Amino acid sequence: MTQTTAGQTDLDVVILGGGMAGLSLACAIAQDECSHQDLKETSRRSPQRTLVIEPRSVYRQDKTWCYWQQDPTPFDEAITHRWQRWTVSHGGQTQLCSSAQTPYVRVDSGQFYRIAQQILSASRSVTLSLGEQAESLEADSRGVFVNSTAGDLRAGLAIDTRPTPIPEGVLLQHFMGWEIQTDHDVFDPTTVTLMDFAPASKDIHFYYVLPFDRRRALVETTHFSMTRLDEETYTRELKNYLKARYGLDHWRISRTEQGVIPMPRQAPNLKRRAHQRIIPMGLHADTTKPSTGYCYPHAQDQARRQAQALSSGASGAAASARSDLGRWFDAVFIGFLEQYPEQAGATFLRLFQQVPSDVLIRFLTDKARFGDYLRVMLALPKITFIKQALRHVSGA
Repeated sequence: MTQTTAGQTDLDVVILGGGMAGLSLACAIAQDECSHQDLKETSRRSPQRTLVIEPRSVYRQDKTWCYWQQDPTPFDEAITHRWQRWTVSHGGQTQLCSSAQTPYVRVDSGQFYRIAQQILSASRSVTLSLGEQAESLEADSRGVFVNSTAGDLRAGLAIDTRPTPIPEGVLLQHFMGWEIQTDHDVFDPTTVTLMDFAPASKDIHFYYVLPFDRRRALVETTHFSMTRLDEETYTRELKNYLKARYGLDHWRISRTEQGVIPMPRQAPNLKRRAHQRIIPMGLHADTTKPSTGYCYPHAQDQARRQAQALSSGASGAAASARSDLGRWFDAVFIGFLEQYPEQAGATFLRLFQQVPSDVLIRFLTDKARFGDYLRVMLALPKITFIKQALRHVSGA
């Protein structure tokens, strides 16, 4: 049942943060409960008494999540657009890629929040508490203790999806985007511009375009660097790109997006977390693939497996979002981006030129097979990456 104040003090699970990751987990717990009730599995544990604490009092469309759709999720109704084609451009070359089996899709965050609230309002064991936030979190061998604006809470396990401070010296993916409307046909609605690298950039800089129809698109300027830029710089970049790429002088902005995604070489490892009864999840935890910033599909997979672990009685087990091999490859690739930013555009273009689309999609979504990693490695600048791998092994 969804409510705005928390009346529970003794819980099985408390989820701190009701953003995409927190709501995905909460819905997975609620749906796992329903599936076992439908099957009348008397051997299962009783439903997990779960509370989600979220500071927002109202959800609004605030983000755009995109990913290559490989598996169904509870939120597929929130997918508004699907594309079978995408391009990567650098140095005057453009590679067009496609996949008939795996479309690139866009999730509307406003619709996602609506679906999540519907799922939780029907649950007997999972409660969403809006307009509340945790002020302190402590844990011992018996459980976790949360002091919140809703009162003092005690739970067996805490899932913490709240943002954490980004340490100095971490590569960042930072961006600003406009959802714009034009007065005449401009965009090709069949093809996403995945990465259009800016020439002569001091860092890794590219543009990203999601065409919703011929007159409406989300256009983003994106940087990989350790320093964020001011809004005036992002604005100037977007204006210049819209003029240079599409010949636009006039448009209407219906919505603005801005964000920062950390790209650490050593992403948090849930096997070595600070306390067994506190599991970090979300954008600043193991859920995100650091080398790309993709988080949505990883959050869905992790939420499903974490809910299964809870219902099976493994309450202290943390469901990792990513494999050890995937984590290692990401660390090497991020080290390469830090050391050789001037090679990034040519390297990404080469990947999309030389690696089959479905193989590259599995790599980018952390579903790669061992052979997929070999295909990707063969497309990379070998000497440079061997040096970077050795540097990573040595801890340099």
